[in-house]
Amino acid sequence: MIQRELEKRKTIVCFSHLAWDRKLFQRPQQLMLRFSKRFNVLYISGHSFRHFFIDLFRRKKIHRYHVTDNLAVYSPFALPPIRKCSFLITRLNKILLSFQVKRMLKKLKFKDPILWIYHPRYLHTIGKFKEKLIIYDCMDDFTSLLSTYEDRERNAGNEEVLLQKADMVFAGGYSIADLKRDSRERIHVFPSAVEIDHFKNTLSDNLVLPDDIKSIPHPILGYWGAIDERVDHDLLKKLAIKHPEWSIVLLGPIVRHKVGDTSYLHEIKNIFWLGPKDYSLLPGYAKAFDVCLIPFVLTREGKSLSPTKTLEYLATGKPVVSTPVTDVVRFYDRVIGIADGPDEFEMAVLRCMKEDDTSMKQKRINFTRNRSWEDTVENMEKLILDKIEEKLSMRNPIKV
Repeated sequence: MIQRELEKRKTIVCFSHLAWDRKLFQRPQQLMLRFSKRFNVLYISGHSFRHFFIDLFRRKKIHRYHVTDNLAVYSPFALPPIRKCSFLITRLNKILLSFQVKRMLKKLKFKDPILWIYHPRYLHTIGKFKEKLIIYDCMDDFTSLLSTYEDRERNAGNEEVLLQKADMVFAGGYSIADLKRDSRERIHVFPSAVEIDHFKNTLSDNLVLPDDIKSIPHPILGYWGAIDERVDHDLLKKLAIKHPEWSIVLLGPIVRHKVGDTSYLHEIKNIFWLGPKDYSLLPGYAKAFDVCLIPFVLTREGKSLSPTKTLEYLATGKPVVSTPVTDVVRFYDRVIGIADGPDEFEMAVLRCMKEDDTSMKQKRINFTRNRSWEDTVENMEKLILDKIEEKLSMRNPIKV
């Protein structure tokens, strides 16, 4: 009975650049978890040699498992990189990836999937699975994140083809959509949403503070997310040095090779890097924050961000100060402080610390209404089903 029901559902095969079990639970995981309530979902969580090697020595398989009855996570095998044979290895891994995913779809009895792509590196998967629909969900300006000119050119070329071949293109914000308009005029913008009930837990009197933040002195300026080249490290250093009475707490992994010198995280006494934290623990940390930070550098990639953390912070009711990221200014300037430069940022933080207005706290919480991941999935699903119906009608026109 259950198997027959699964076979009736539409299927999504999601190729993501983000591992399902990473501590930063982001847009791909949030959306696919909710789509799995009405769709079969096979989430391709990268492909690597490491997972298979680890599985040889443990009973629990980490390269394939079910999150729910309808959501399977799979990390296909990949040949390890060898510098002298990099071109050949890349070609073989593309073939291996498609072969293994096809086999997994057959094993799960999933047919005619919707192909959902999160990164241009998966362009080669188009046409391999008899997919009924191709979706590109563009959540970052991936080209600007690459270090070499050759990599940027290759990625830009792949993305241009992907934007043209996809039946539907979603974007995580208006700024990122604007960057892609030259290659694709019709783009559906769905800014990042929020799991409202999860972050409202911050307001509970019964929520206990995590041990590693209990003894940190207030006021606490808090940030969670990736600590990479998009963060304005110079801004954080200047704030910490000018205000030794402030505690700046950073939660998240240090990522990417371009992040530069992060020694200040350990050298400045009132900056506390507490490392990566599970998504489930964030409300407890938010409870300790006095002000939440969005301290991004306004490079091309920084300007095109639509940070998921913005709504997460607002759902806790805590005051927020951000650098003038385009989408943040466009949508949130009524409920958060926008500051350009260290002096303005300092003044905005001071205003937040003096704030004693319960109505403003409630205004921030109210702002998150109708901006849940469930709302986003519902609206996406309508577009997807309409597009599938449109494609079917084009293949089988009604004869008069």
